[in-house]
Amino acid sequence: MDQDEYKQELNIIHNILYNNNYPIKACKPPTNTHTPTDPPPTTKKKWATFTYIGKETTYITKLFKKTDPKIAFHTTNTIDKLLTRKHTQPDKFSGSGVYKLTCPDCHRAYIGQTGRRFTTRFKEHEAAYRHNPNASSFTKHLTENNHSFGPMPNIMQPLQLHKKGPHLNTLEKFHIYTEFRSNNHLNDEHFITTNAIFDTLCQVKTT
Repeated sequence: MDQDEYKQELNIIHNILYNNNYPIKACKPPTNTHTPTDPPPTTKKKWATFTYIGKETTYITKLFKKTDPKIAFHTTNTIDKLLTRKHTQPDKFSGSGVYKLTCPDCHRAYIGQTGRRFTTRFKEHEAAYRHNPNASSFTKHLTENNHSFGPMPNIMQPLQLHKKGPHLNTLEKFHIYTEFRSNNHLNDEHFITTNAIFDTLCQVKTT
């Protein structure tokens, strides 16, 4: 591709990297072996940014393909936002999603998920503490160390609202990994694996 095509392609790549919170490294453009027939442009190109929402955005931007300004895409669904978006529900225990249970005595944390209301899941943990402590790593930790259970507002914290599904599984793994990095987790270590994306996001949050 020629210089103009290369710059346009590079700009699109930079936009994608920037919108997903990745560092952008400068790189040299390719050298042409032939002499260009047209003189280099003297005017600065104009760009218009569109938030990509699907095929509708593609249809609209095609109308600008051979016109000025040039088109760049932007998305609000970055990896960072998808994994760390906070809940906005007035009653924070009425939704479903990822939650954290904190031991009142040693303050170590257990991360879990539920597709039902947080209050329903809390009652299940409370019943397990009294009748079947081995049902979860959290209740097992409390009984083995003679720690107290505590009321829901004190020990339960909804982290992110989400419906049951693959995305909820990923959110749970991310928050478990966050506690694992801080050596503060009560989850089973057999289910924790190294993840480069999680590592990057954790480092960004702590710098």
